[in-house]
Amino acid sequence: MLTRPRLQNLQLLPGKMVRLACGVLTLIALPLASYAQSTSKPIPSIEKQGEHFRLLVDGSPYLMLGGQLHNSDTSNADDLNKALDVLAGWHANTAEVPIYWEAIEPKQGQFDFSSVDLAIQAARKRELHLVFLWFGTWKNGESHYVPEWVKRDKQKFTRVQGSRGEETEIISPLCRAAMEADTHAFSALMQHIKSVDEAQRTVLMMQVENEPGLFGTDRDYSEASNHLFDGPVPKELLSFLESHRQQLSAAMAAVWNQSPKSGSWKQVFGELAPEAFSGWLVSNYVNTVATAGKHEYPLPMYVNVWLIEGVERPGRWPSGGATVNVLDIWKAAAPGIDILAPDIYYPKFYDVAAQYTRPDNPLLVPETNFNPYFVAFAYTTFGHFNGIGFSPFGIDDVQKGGAPAAIGSLFEDAYGVLRPMLPLIARYQYTGKLHPILQGLANGEDWKESIRVGDRLAANIDFTATFDPAKGRACGMIIELAPDDFVVMGTGFDVTFREMEGPLRDAQLISIEEGTFQGDHWMPSRRLNGDERHVSLPDKSTILRVRVAR
Repeated sequence: MLTRPRLQNLQLLPGKMVRLACGVLTLIALPLASYAQSTSKPIPSIEKQGEHFRLLVDGSPYLMLGGQLHNSDTSNADDLNKALDVLAGWHANTAEVPIYWEAIEPKQGQFDFSSVDLAIQAARKRELHLVFLWFGTWKNGESHYVPEWVKRDKQKFTRVQGSRGEETEIISPLCRAAMEADTHAFSALMQHIKSVDEAQRTVLMMQVENEPGLFGTDRDYSEASNHLFDGPVPKELLSFLESHRQQLSAAMAAVWNQSPKSGSWKQVFGELAPEAFSGWLVSNYVNTVATAGKHEYPLPMYVNVWLIEGVERPGRWPSGGATVNVLDIWKAAAPGIDILAPDIYYPKFYDVAAQYTRPDNPLLVPETNFNPYFVAFAYTTFGHFNGIGFSPFGIDDVQKGGAPAAIGSLFEDAYGVLRPMLPLIARYQYTGKLHPILQGLANGEDWKESIRVGDRLAANIDFTATFDPAKGRACGMIIELAPDDFVVMGTGFDVTFREMEGPLRDAQLISIEEGTFQGDHWMPSRRLNGDERHVSLPDKSTILRVRVAR
């Protein structure tokens, strides 16, 4: 494994009021007045009990209902504030905000954290939590966010070479100088976040790099890289794969079950060898950065993944990123990363989510399409896959005119009913009592669906919305509070509860109430009876509590 360098020779721009003491940053004054030396709030963490995962915030389970800003928004205060206004208007609880290495370390060893402070202050003003996205060595499999002093010094900060010897713009994962510089910057960032946010815990989690890997080539073909590629696969990786063979991804299992258990990368991994080799190098590099950052402030950390696209070769996606092909290699090499998180832009959301929901990995969806079809997958993420977070990318397109206002309205409508229900949903995860409802998932499901609820009832769903992927679709969830007590939430469908024992009949309805939950307490707003005595959720998202006779 690569080792973590110490923080050394650190300078800061005037006004930051930070000095170096024995290789450790010592804070003597802080830019945010809310800082306190001690805090009663526990640090956010990922809790694992058996195969169950929870993100704990302030000691309680937390589901991230968020949105990700466009790449350049943090560089402009006006854009940042407008984007966070969008999320606040949706009733989101979390904003994903990029932080750029080139911005915080414009000169080597000199740090400017003003963009970090701006984002924290803006989020607090709107009562939003933050996930910071570290655009360091990698952004979408390339190295465009490294500082100018890294870009200009190709001798020290070596680049990946393509298969024909061509130089790319990608920092090599074998470049120790780059790894140490990235580690140094990320460690300083984490120490600064701790110094200004330890009391309030506005920042919940860190994304380490962005879709790391090698875009445009399947591996580094430099002389040093070729030597390692032709050499033996590290024993620690071979041992990990063998000891975890029962939970390997399908792609890795297909290779591992037929391969020799020692030899060169080509001998062990066959056609998968270039991507496996890149995965080992990139994951070791990223783990070094993450582990050093956690040493300063141990927030949960994840890596997002550019997924495999069709029948293509690695390099069409960032080779070495944590795709299903090499996800297990990342688990072996990067224990400092808590979650490998897929960026799901494909309609086959279920397939991808299933691949990344594992006994060693909870589902977090840090990026998905900002369009009507994908709104419904918030219910899927939390209800079917017991996921901890859901976030569309580019949510400020509405404000910037890059997307119709109607799209923002659909997200606002869904988030408006989901937000107060999140604590209840979190409590019922892993119980089998959460039942997402999505129109148009398989044959015929654009008009009807049936769900077994409990041991004696079925919920028959008739979709009243017109299925149109470009304009939205019916979606929601049924929560079993008790055998005779249900929450039905969402839009665009009717529900009939039918008995599965005895005479062929519908269940007798005892009561139907509109309302919402405040924590554990149901707050009814209207009791439905007479002509409105139906479990019907119209065009606007609604929360109903339905009680039936036992």
